[in-house]
Amino acid sequence: MEYFEDHVIKTPKTVEEITATVSKYLNHIGKIDELEARVKEMQDDWETGLKIVKTGRIPYKMFGHLEFLDDGKIKQRRVEVLQDVWDELYNAGKESEMRAVVDKSLDFVVELWKYGIFDKTFKVGYEYGLMGEDIMLIDFGELSEDKNILENKILKRKWESKMIEYSHPEVAKYFNERAKEVFTLDVLNKNWEKYS
Repeated sequence: MEYFEDHVIKTPKTVEEITATVSKYLNHIGKIDELEARVKEMQDDWETGLKIVKTGRIPYKMFGHLEFLDDGKIKQRRVEVLQDVWDELYNAGKESEMRAVVDKSLDFVVELWKYGIFDKTFKVGYEYGLMGEDIMLIDFGELSEDKNILENKILKRKWESKMIEYSHPEVAKYFNERAKEVFTLDVLNKNWEKYS
């Protein structure tokens, strides 16, 4: 990724680059036998996400005002990663502001559901960012339109462990409390594909 003052340029990784990165991780956790399947899954996820975004049915501003450039490169506006925003606000004693940004983040996830899509990772703190007052999904490489997968993740509350692992404990506590109210099957069913 290339960083500029107000934007980034992303160059899709080659199979070799993906394999090198994933093999280090899988070696570390003792699961190198999963390498081929994981690389294929990452490639498939990228292609699926790209296909979803390129339909144009979801405003590009929701993805950081992205632009498709030559050679498969993608330009997006620079944002502040949500995890950093939440932690900075909390550490500065601005708990009510932190809560407001968390609430806005959860609302944005539901907004994506209205288009019939979601981010499979539920890494809201790292896959999403803030630019001014707007939340944006900055990594669309794990987008899906499969509501059954989303229902399963909601039932298992897949976001909880990620928040506990990566966030300040108080940020994680608030996020997970609110997510229990927002990330429900009822909210999903009321909002899924509302804009279709």
